[in-house]
Amino acid sequence: MSDVPSAVVEVAANAQTVAESSGSVWPYVVGGIALVVAAGFWGYKLVSRPTFIIKQIRRRNLKAMKKEGIESSEATNDLDRLLTAIEEHAVTNKMSGADMIKLLAPLNDQNRMKSARDMYLTMQHIAREVGNTRLAGEFKGKSSGVKSSSKLMAGLFKRAGI
Repeated sequence: MSDVPSAVVEVAANAQTVAESSGSVWPYVVGGIALVVAAGFWGYKLVSRPTFIIKQIRRRNLKAMKKEGIESSEATNDLDRLLTAIEEHAVTNKMSGADMIKLLAPLNDQNRMKSARDMYLTMQHIAREVGNTRLAGEFKGKSSGVKSSSKLMAGLFKRAGI
């Protein structure tokens, strides 16, 4: 007599026939790969939207401003108004996220932004590119009246990497 019970032998025989009749695993592999590619494409489309990018910029700026203790300053509000104007322009013209980022490129240019006045002039330039002349006029007026030695401007320059 065998030490293996007859029930185990029957289960092993049935399991072997089930494994042989289940077919190939390749359709599942291909389906999984297709699902990952579709999810990646959908995620890229979501992240590349101008509204998502502006939301991320606002979140980072607010976090940096809170760290400096100047989250309710006039310059922060001005930057927020500029971001709103850029977002409206991008959505209206159905721009992609990469095209919208090109509008913000002058704000990241460290050679261009040496003082608070330069920052407001850069914001004026961007507002004109977007087509918001009223906002550009406000920034022009503020560029001549801003003091570069204030704590607010020091925080903004630190955030900008200057």
